[in-house]
Amino acid sequence: MIYQKVFKKAYIEHLVKRLENNDSSILNFYSEDSFTILDENCLIDARISVPETINLSIPNEKDKYDFENAKIIYEAYADLPLIKASDPGLWTYLTHGPFWKYTKARWPNVNKSSYILEHWFVKNPSAPDLSRNAVSSLWWGVYLTLDKTRQNPYELTEMLFSMLDFNRTLISGVQGRNRNFTHAVLEYILEKPDLFSTQKEGKVRLLMRRMNFTGGYKLFTTLDKEQIKELLQTFQNDLLHYVEEDGKV
Repeated sequence: MIYQKVFKKAYIEHLVKRLENNDSSILNFYSEDSFTILDENCLIDARISVPETINLSIPNEKDKYDFENAKIIYEAYADLPLIKASDPGLWTYLTHGPFWKYTKARWPNVNKSSYILEHWFVKNPSAPDLSRNAVSSLWWGVYLTLDKTRQNPYELTEMLFSMLDFNRTLISGVQGRNRNFTHAVLEYILEKPDLFSTQKEGKVRLLMRRMNFTGGYKLFTTLDKEQIKELLQTFQNDLLHYVEEDGKV
């Protein structure tokens, strides 16, 4: 075991500023086989013990291995305190350090600053969106869906990672990192296979739009899972009449 390292806030801000200015000397680093640390004083110990080696499956055009890698990341960081799990310094270091090869394979379009900022960094650090970073999205995907009361504790997790944008759509909305909400949505979809047998991705996006709007005036954190499912049920007619061409009803 080793102590986990994280990037200092000032160092991340330095990198972000240069990327936002399309600094070619920084952009060139993202084409390399490993990231060159530009300041040896940019790292601090997080005082969290983690395995010295964590091996992820490297994605390719055929297989992305999101579910498999999410399990590996979560189990390696299973004792991660939530305050650390929300730290942009941790996830930015992991994408630039031990999981550089994975991040480049999973999100290979490294010639665009905006793309790098989206997947190597954490957007809006003051209220971090953890659904886009290549590694934080894996950990949080498992944290929010793991259910040890189910015969297969990872059943909801596997469902979350079954669609390309399911993870982002579900985790990045106004409901934020609410386990009850995530479980309710996934269970609702799982329990209604006929309703979601066609146009599943579009229907899920529609459902999230409706729930995000509802979240503007209803506090989901005050509701239990069954109450959230009752809210979801009120949109069943919209889902039945979903029009795939424009995603509207």
